[in-house]
Amino acid sequence: MNLWNQAPFIRLLLPFLAGIITAVYFPFQLEYSLYIILIVAIIIGLLILVPKLTISYRNSWWFGLLVNCILFIFSYHLTILNTEKFASDHFSKSAKSPQYVYSRLTEPYLEKEKSLKVVVEVLEIKQGEKWKIASGKAMVYLKKDSHSLKLKYGDEIVMKLDFKEVPPPQNPGEFNYKRFLAFHNVYHQAYIKNSDWVYSGKNSGNILMRYSINLRDGLLNVLKVNHLYGDEFAVGSALLLGCVDKLDADIISAYSSTGALHVLSVSGLHVAIVYVIFNWLLSFFNKIKHGNIIKAILLILLLWFYAALTGLSPSVLRAATMFSFIIIAKAYDRYTNIYNTLAASAFLLLLIDPFLIMEVGFQLSYLAVIGIVYIQPQIYNWFEVKNWLLDQIWTITSVSIAAQIATFPLGLHYFHQFPNYFLLSNLIVIPISTAIIYLGIALFTFAKVSMVAGYLAMGFGWCVWLLNQSVIIIEKWPYALLHSISISVMETWLLYGLIILFFFYFANRKFNYLIVALTFAIAILCSQLIEQHQQSQQKSFIIYNIPKTSAIDFISSKSNILLTDTAFANNKSGLLFRVKHNWWDLGINNNTIISGNFKTNDLTINNNFIQFYEKRIAIINAKGIIKNTKTLPLKPLSIDYLIISKNPFLDFSEIKKQYETKTIIFDSSNSEYNISKWKSECNRINQPYYSVMDSGAFVVNL
Repeated sequence: MNLWNQAPFIRLLLPFLAGIITAVYFPFQLEYSLYIILIVAIIIGLLILVPKLTISYRNSWWFGLLVNCILFIFSYHLTILNTEKFASDHFSKSAKSPQYVYSRLTEPYLEKEKSLKVVVEVLEIKQGEKWKIASGKAMVYLKKDSHSLKLKYGDEIVMKLDFKEVPPPQNPGEFNYKRFLAFHNVYHQAYIKNSDWVYSGKNSGNILMRYSINLRDGLLNVLKVNHLYGDEFAVGSALLLGCVDKLDADIISAYSSTGALHVLSVSGLHVAIVYVIFNWLLSFFNKIKHGNIIKAILLILLLWFYAALTGLSPSVLRAATMFSFIIIAKAYDRYTNIYNTLAASAFLLLLIDPFLIMEVGFQLSYLAVIGIVYIQPQIYNWFEVKNWLLDQIWTITSVSIAAQIATFPLGLHYFHQFPNYFLLSNLIVIPISTAIIYLGIALFTFAKVSMVAGYLAMGFGWCVWLLNQSVIIIEKWPYALLHSISISVMETWLLYGLIILFFFYFANRKFNYLIVALTFAIAILCSQLIEQHQQSQQKSFIIYNIPKTSAIDFISSKSNILLTDTAFANNKSGLLFRVKHNWWDLGINNNTIISGNFKTNDLTINNNFIQFYEKRIAIINAKGIIKNTKTLPLKPLSIDYLIISKNPFLDFSEIKKQYETKTIIFDSSNSEYNISKWKSECNRINQPYYSVMDSGAFVVNL
């Protein structure tokens, strides 16, 4: 019996996925899609029910084609229906802002340094004197104070605000936050003052979700009461309950650099441990009549309650759904094909939310499990280990290798890095994190017994401390992280094709698989050679759009000079988010960051004048370089670009006397008010200009 017969859901999943992905990238409202689905369904029904047609339909290729078509069209239509901006009552189709909006918090707020970020569901919009029912979600930023900190999931608030569309990436290579939010049906955002919103006094959140959030807050309080603070509290709460908002950037970086970041997001490992615990606690049901059914129901309820408690992340949803299928099959003593179970769980989750397929966590989660299921047994069989302890070590090692093989192409594409010590870090973090979960559950269970809870909290804190220190030490080792890697979508697919073909070759020993695999490898090498040649020839300069910051990048071959403020030069997270991804995409491996004068063969920065290859640039900033007109030569200085930075006082008549420039550029260190005023002045005198704040980074390829 082949895989198609053992795992029929894979057949159903493929056209279903194709329809979703097509709808994501080519979203059109199909007026007659439901009619098409109905017609195809009737044809399939006739083929099955009419006796004369039933003879050979099972072996007919066009019957399969009809089924695939109906699944494709259905998933496409389902995705469009789940795209909220197409709804006729979406708030964006109402009167222009500012407007009054009645909304509900769809999740707990995320606390930032000076603000609270909340996602709200719009319920009604006031138009004139009447309130109109509306739909849609938006991102709202509230000023952080004692009033806003009292808000909870499900609270209904009235706001006066001006919704703006979430802007696209403002710099080359920057993370596409607009697309990320769109996959969560959030297309607009707003910043509001404390005086522009009021709590209605009502809370209409889902009762079960509200209860699980309150319980999670109570469990977090158990950790605080037992004197767990700092990194121990942050990592412990993330590992147990999925609360990642307290994690320090350095801790996240350490776990990411060592390949152990997966333990900080509740995933299949955590759900499996919880399943083992409750399966053991409920084992007494096996001795009573119909106990296996009762046990299965309780296990599924407990797993999904834990999933809700940890925030229903894609990895938790996948694990809880998969374990639910396994539990049901075991309750009825049925054999389950793991590939069919994976496909069925993915099909169910995508049926509920088609946009899950675009979640990086969802993709990595399924790939990791497929790698563990298919690749791990083959790797494990390389060696026969008779010693129990060594066998456990080899098992963890083979699981880590399998998961890494299955996920590393996607990791390279999204995160541009590879943790070289992932085997060692997983040998440490998996046993310790398992102990942390056991101790954490025991701590929550005996929270009311102060003496027992005290000892459990002490052991819990020590384990988390040991986990953190192990990861931090490994991160500091030489060559811990291979970074600055950039591969395209095509190269990612080619890498996966290469991996699959190699394992098919080793499993079946068919030479054709090896030939095709080598062809894929050659294609990857050719793609990299072409990219390397293009990067060696590149010359450009970029003025980045970074709020309240001046940042100019001069790129030559695989090196760059970034001229920016000292504050931004020392801002690691800002550099990573705003510019480093562009450096990696361009293959730049020699970075220099400066804040003053500088000179190389290709670049000269002398006070406010810059010569980069044949391009001449001048900067007018708050200090100013406008000279006394009496001392100026009769002819203005000819330059290519004039950059206005840091809100200087400008007299455009004086500028015209001193400089003859193709384009004036207003960088993002200026205020919106000044830029608006300067643009009007440029329009008046017919001077070409470019506003980085309005149009994104200014890029010139030489």
